[in-house]
Amino acid sequence: MQGLRSLAVLLVVMYHVWFGKVSGGVDVFLFISAFLLSLSSLRKIQDGKPLKVVSYWLHVFQRLLPAAATVILATLIAAYFIIAPSRWASLLADAKAALFYFLNWRLAFTSVDYYAQDATLKTPFQHFWSLSMQGQIFILWPLLFAFVAFLVGYLRLKVLPTALFVFGTVFVASLTFSVIETSTNQSFAYFDTRTRLWEFAAGTLLAMLLLAWRVPSWLKVPMGWLGVIGLVTCGWLLPVEQAFPGYLALWPLLSGAFVIAAGQTGSRLGVDRLLSAKPLQKMGAISYCLYLVHWPILILYTTAIGEPKAGWLDGTLVILSSIAAAWVLHNLVEKPLRAWEKKPSRRVLRHAQRSETPWNRKKQDGRGAWVRPVAIITTCLALIGGSVSAGQAWMRYQQNRAEELALLAGTDAYPGALAAGGTQRYRDMPIPQGDIVSQFDNLSESCAAYNATVNTSLAEYCTTNHWGGSDAPLTIVVGDSHAEQAISMYRPIAESNGQNMMAFLMGGCKFPTQPEGWVECADFNRNVTQEILDLKPANVVLMGTAASATDTNERLINGLEDTVETLTRAGINVIVLRDNPRYDYNMYVCGQVNLRNLSNCSVPVSEKLAPINPSLALAEFNPRVYTVDLTDQICPNGVCRPVEGNVFVYIDDNHISKAYGSTMAAEMESQLLTQGWDPSASHPVTE
Repeated sequence: MQGLRSLAVLLVVMYHVWFGKVSGGVDVFLFISAFLLSLSSLRKIQDGKPLKVVSYWLHVFQRLLPAAATVILATLIAAYFIIAPSRWASLLADAKAALFYFLNWRLAFTSVDYYAQDATLKTPFQHFWSLSMQGQIFILWPLLFAFVAFLVGYLRLKVLPTALFVFGTVFVASLTFSVIETSTNQSFAYFDTRTRLWEFAAGTLLAMLLLAWRVPSWLKVPMGWLGVIGLVTCGWLLPVEQAFPGYLALWPLLSGAFVIAAGQTGSRLGVDRLLSAKPLQKMGAISYCLYLVHWPILILYTTAIGEPKAGWLDGTLVILSSIAAAWVLHNLVEKPLRAWEKKPSRRVLRHAQRSETPWNRKKQDGRGAWVRPVAIITTCLALIGGSVSAGQAWMRYQQNRAEELALLAGTDAYPGALAAGGTQRYRDMPIPQGDIVSQFDNLSESCAAYNATVNTSLAEYCTTNHWGGSDAPLTIVVGDSHAEQAISMYRPIAESNGQNMMAFLMGGCKFPTQPEGWVECADFNRNVTQEILDLKPANVVLMGTAASATDTNERLINGLEDTVETLTRAGINVIVLRDNPRYDYNMYVCGQVNLRNLSNCSVPVSEKLAPINPSLALAEFNPRVYTVDLTDQICPNGVCRPVEGNVFVYIDDNHISKAYGSTMAAEMESQLLTQGWDPSASHPVTE
């Protein structure tokens, strides 16, 4: 069993570090845990012994928590020096979720892609998803066995048939659910405890099988080797990106089951000779610690060097470093606490000497049995949980401060685009993004507050503000998140000119045509086009081009010519914005890490956008089309940098920050006025 653990953890580590794939080793871990717990519980029920559920919980978490808490704390300390501040809030939330065994649900609801190849984008706590799930099962499984014991004791049922009914039901229900959810929402299913219950139930069913049936000796050797071969090849042969953890997870489970069922073969050719070798036995002793430390070391290393994954040479160093760190953790934390757990306390020994009665000795030993686990568990949760909570409170303060600083954008201390390309040095740190709050929130009123006739199907995508009366000019911003950026740029213009403003926005949905055939987006674009024609605004602001993150393939948005023609024929002015440069790396994070050497993040604009703005063609023969190109403010002097005028330009790899966007309002208005745009025109004139 120890050798099987070693093999599983080595596969997990090697597949993560060298191949960026899922090995199936984690599934074997879950399977082994359920098998051992089930074997012990079934034997106790058969012998009529109490299960002692609470004592089991204390015993298990006393062993698991100290090493996990140590790794969590060490990872946070290292992350402080390596990972950009913009990720700290998320890391603290991940750390708390890992400590309290619910990280798998946090990852599920935040839709983390477990198969993403870029390790630098993952949380260093991501591997705690399986430990969180395991902790949840360690709470649930004893309760299920307590239910089995109740049925056996009070209804006079047989142990194995009763357990088969209970855990067989769990197996069938969970496997069915796993197959269905994996086929419809795999990224969520991977972290969903419900899709993994059947894997634990399989371990229980194997324990029941081995209690009732002995594998024939002639079958043990081939069964053991078949299991090892299946486990080693699982990650290469299974299409984990398409069907894990559905029915294909049976492969690693059956492989592990074959090895366990083969057991001690008594043959020189048996796989047990390999798995019983001293190196694997020693590796098995540190397997839990190795699993704990390998992922943070990998993620922090790849983040520090700025590479998506480790190569063969440095990957080998990562593996060796992980083994060394696991050995230290095992010998300094895990092993001493286990020895302390077995050693009677001085208080128990003193009481045992004072009283010779068996009842008193039992009473004192029982008291000592729960005092230490409670103390250890409480200490870990209080110290690490308290530290994480304090860090989260500090981050909330910093984020609130960032939002306050964002209001100073455009001042002498934080001029942003007003000083783009300047060489002035600023005493204060640049305005950070703070929370990534949607620019949609800049318009805070319900659309019904402006016009009760707005299409109800568009209500969730619509918001508004008005700075003028009912006859004041109305400007509508429409499109995806890049059109959404225009709110912070245009809002000062609307406010200063007494205009009303409305936005119809759907993330990822380019207006007026989304080429991928997204039905919901197509319905939105069709409905919002008609809505604009019905509302008859003075102006419509939309995106004219879409840039590429990897080259200069900037193109006019599909179907824009016809839509612009339709709107302008209705007498509506169309303000067409050129897209901003996009990147294949996070410009904001890069700027934070390289604040003293921004050239490490800088790139010539000539490598990001087309030589000539493609949207200029829309205005060539149409006097109601006004083009806005803010490239010189985003990339002054032909160079795109993460910080300009003491304000961060981007919030990620392709979106302009609200603070920086607001400092480009003056340039946007200047370009419009130069083209003859009239901000006071309130009603379109039908041509």
